[in-house]
Amino acid sequence: MLRELLYVAAGLVSLAYAADIFFNGGDDPREPVRIRPRFPLIGHVLGLMAEGPTYYRKTSKAAGTEIYTLGCFNFKVYISASSRLLPFIQKHSRALSFRPFLQLVARKYGDASDAAYEIFGGTLPDDLSQSVKMSLAPGRHLDQLSLRMGKRVLVDIQELLNNSNGDGVRLLAWARHAVVQATSCAVYGEEHPFLDPEVESSYWKWMTYLTAHLVGWLDVTKKGYAARQRVFKSYIRYCSNVPEESSHLMKEHQRVLGEAGISNTDKAKQAAIFTIASFSNSAPTLYWTLWELFSRPEILSEVREELLTSGAVVVSPPEQVDSEKTFVLDVAILKSHCPLLLSVFQETQRTRHVNPSFRKVLHDTLLDDKYLLKEGHYLQVPGNVIHYETNIWGPTASQFDPYRFVPKKGEGEKEMLVKTASGFVPWGAAPYLCPARQFAATEILIIAALLAMRADITPAGGRWDKNPALNHADLATLSPPKKDVEMSVGVREDWVGKWELKMGESKSRVPLASG
Repeated sequence: MLRELLYVAAGLVSLAYAADIFFNGGDDPREPVRIRPRFPLIGHVLGLMAEGPTYYRKTSKAAGTEIYTLGCFNFKVYISASSRLLPFIQKHSRALSFRPFLQLVARKYGDASDAAYEIFGGTLPDDLSQSVKMSLAPGRHLDQLSLRMGKRVLVDIQELLNNSNGDGVRLLAWARHAVVQATSCAVYGEEHPFLDPEVESSYWKWMTYLTAHLVGWLDVTKKGYAARQRVFKSYIRYCSNVPEESSHLMKEHQRVLGEAGISNTDKAKQAAIFTIASFSNSAPTLYWTLWELFSRPEILSEVREELLTSGAVVVSPPEQVDSEKTFVLDVAILKSHCPLLLSVFQETQRTRHVNPSFRKVLHDTLLDDKYLLKEGHYLQVPGNVIHYETNIWGPTASQFDPYRFVPKKGEGEKEMLVKTASGFVPWGAAPYLCPARQFAATEILIIAALLAMRADITPAGGRWDKNPALNHADLATLSPPKKDVEMSVGVREDWVGKWELKMGESKSRVPLASG
């Protein structure tokens, strides 16, 4: 019996290898070289399931070339592992397009009806993209978003400090809550869909099932769909009577969908999935920025000094003996004259960014006149590979350098940005750069600056884990930790008082390395 089982197993393995050879035989010699998995046919799928996006580092090292192919049966993904190829990918943006994924997301995540799904296959994604870009461009609409976001941030930080003498705070949970509440107030107004803690909790539950919903059959218990439905219901209620205080961004989003022929229910659901890119990416980015900053006492001390000497934080003495001090955070100065805090933020993105950007090959494309990408297959650009290129980032590319994005002596801000722009991709790559990057960066910098000045944050256990386990199953651009960490939050007594924000205008941009 054992012999027969061994024969069957050997036969199946032989068949798998034969099938793998068959599918490989269809490759055009001009296509990027195919990397053979250890296990035929499904080896790369198993690798991605086990290691998440970090699997691309292993395959890129094994390939030893700037672009290669990963295959599963007749399905191919071209992996561009070099920043040198980014300009060529951008040049062919019409043929190497992100648009097909927007239609897929509308159905898989947004539960789009058949009618809505068909409409998303037309020009609607382009119309929505243009509307979002205009609403988030520097100007009065972005100013309004930032002002309302800042007001809510002050509330959540004050609540955090008020409870600092009680139980410890779960840092990831707090970062998620702060981002959801601040961003929701900005986009939807104070009466937003996430006021109910159950809806907010359901949102994060839903996020853990995104991969399952993308595949379509893995959510066998239906818990992910149930959590999503609770979020949908909150949005349907909100969208049935959008308040006047709702932002221009939200109103335009609904207008464009409505004029395209999308039903009211579908409009509400599509508004709900709009949060996937904002909440689920900003929250872990905030978490890790705080982690990297507060785990380095010397850098934290320098950031505090920078906030004061730059004029970003101003102290107004009390007018009367018994009145409290007033502190003002000038956001325009924070964005433009605090290079060390910005550098810590961007180095956090560089070293912890994991998820690749996607493109579908809409027709045969010759990249750099030598790499043939065949129609119907896919292209991925793994940022965590490009962010470790020594030819861009130097011999310390694999290390966290808090000063990396601070202009060097004799080097202007523009020179520094030109040097790093081609290899810094956490916000995507042109023409698909995240349109909300200025808003999100401002939000994270405000929270980090306020906490740096007002709080001392340390792990309840007393030691920072230098290499915590990560949840690579999460589809966020920065993987969150597998285990949330309880933090002790102490109030800095010299900085107790009334805090205000001086927002300024959005014309003063955050000088991000990506542009």
